[in-house]
Amino acid sequence: MRKYFVLLAIVAQVSVLAYMAIKHEVILATGDPIYLRTAPIDPRDPFRGDFVRLSYPFNTVYAKRTRGTVKDHVGDKGYQVYAVMKPTENDLYTLDYLTDQRPTEPLYIKGRITNRHWSRGQGAANVKYGVEQLYVEQGSGREIERTRGTRSGIQIPMEVQVAIGDDGTAVLRDYRWSKLAIQLEILRFNRQNRRNNSSDQNPAPVELSPKLRITLKNVSDSALVISDPDDHCGFKLVPVAWASKTYAPLDTSCEQIASSSRSTMTLVPQQAYQAELDLSKPRWHMRIKNKDDITSEGEIGMDNNSDMFRIIYQSPRPEQLPSSASTSQAIWQGQLPSRAFNARGRID
Repeated sequence: MRKYFVLLAIVAQVSVLAYMAIKHEVILATGDPIYLRTAPIDPRDPFRGDFVRLSYPFNTVYAKRTRGTVKDHVGDKGYQVYAVMKPTENDLYTLDYLTDQRPTEPLYIKGRITNRHWSRGQGAANVKYGVEQLYVEQGSGREIERTRGTRSGIQIPMEVQVAIGDDGTAVLRDYRWSKLAIQLEILRFNRQNRRNNSSDQNPAPVELSPKLRITLKNVSDSALVISDPDDHCGFKLVPVAWASKTYAPLDTSCEQIASSSRSTMTLVPQQAYQAELDLSKPRWHMRIKNKDDITSEGEIGMDNNSDMFRIIYQSPRPEQLPSSASTSQAIWQGQLPSRAFNARGRID
């Protein structure tokens, strides 16, 4: 009898593996294909050949991006959740919200909570979706890392294609590289707090926020059109999801500024555009509310602020471009975020 039980167990295991393999092949052939932006990290598993470990912005989801009772289960390992996705430019999709109720929306990815994530006392759910490892041809993992770029240099976002089944199961299918790359450099920062100079009768003005250089580079094999209107309105400053305070820009004039022939430029392959952004200037000032609902206005570097931010390049819509601009097919569309940084000069 023991022999039959062992044989039955082996057959059951093989059947499960076969079912999973067939299911993945069916999803690859029939599932809805979408692209997700990700950052490849830490290639190579010596026991399995080359792979690239992937992270997604929606691997960590904070309470404000959840529905249902997800926030009550952020510490429950294995708890099933669904990431409802919404389309953006360039066929990319991003998280709309995370729920523990099976959605009726057409595109969602099934995942499971792995553990609670803590950042500045804020609880969030760490979620895995089964698409965090991309296996590649032997020897090509390091090449992908080199293409991605270094922490301090030009970085090219990887965009992976996944197929999504009817039940939300996602399967990796392919990948591509963003046509536009970005680099963040901090040219100036001040670790001192204005209160440190309060004993001076006539303290010298101190820039509390950093000065940055942002580089956009065309890394495709064809020309791309980008735009940066007056006062560098092609860029915006946004806090990271885990920031301890709430931020709103004081200057909203960029919302009304359209592109012009002077602000629109065509980058040929490997050509770059650089912009220097002084975040101490009023253009970048914020209305800042802390956890006690106390509001202040001014630079993000006030009061030794250690919250992290990103600079995001935002492309204009085709109708915002001057008639002299190139055809819409050459316009790079979408949002391109920099690495996260804070007013003290730290870069993630």
